[in-house]
Amino acid sequence: MKKIGLTSLMLLAFLLLLSACGNKAEVGMNKISLKELEEKLDNNESFLLVTFSASGKDVEESELVEAFNESLSKKEQTAFYVNLDGENQKTLDQLGEKYTPSEYKGDVWEPKDDGLVLIEDGGVMKNPRETLLGQPLIEGTANGADGYGTSFMEYMDDIDAGISSALDFAQQNDIELTY
Repeated sequence: MKKIGLTSLMLLAFLLLLSACGNKAEVGMNKISLKELEEKLDNNESFLLVTFSASGKDVEESELVEAFNESLSKKEQTAFYVNLDGENQKTLDQLGEKYTPSEYKGDVWEPKDDGLVLIEDGGVMKNPRETLLGQPLIEGTANGADGYGTSFMEYMDDIDAGISSALDFAQQNDIELTY
């Protein structure tokens, strides 16, 4: 009787270990913190990243995350996102300098504005210009200001093109995305 209980307990522990090892990010947008982002970059991972800086209310009202999530889901792809609202500009400048490859002289990653970027081995590749996400764009969209859409769903062609561009670059350069 004790053998059966011990065997069952060992099997249960093994299954829990197996399920923990298999945890991967979901298809679509996955929220991470700035600290988690830095860990992924320091671990030399390769992935799609969306960064921006806007109030939670503006992000929600503009449907920014939902639009990227829809586009990524259509392509069965995964990306991570970080809202840098409230972060110190000096910290963000240092982040951009630290993770921009040295061969990109003068073209430093700007986490608050660059939107969608491809990360290769912990370095930020040049971003597709279709997906810049400056705070004025997010606020203007959230508020339905003149010259802006009322939702990022209206920008799906640009979002789809930006994601396709990043994925094409990854494929052409044999960059294996890790999650």
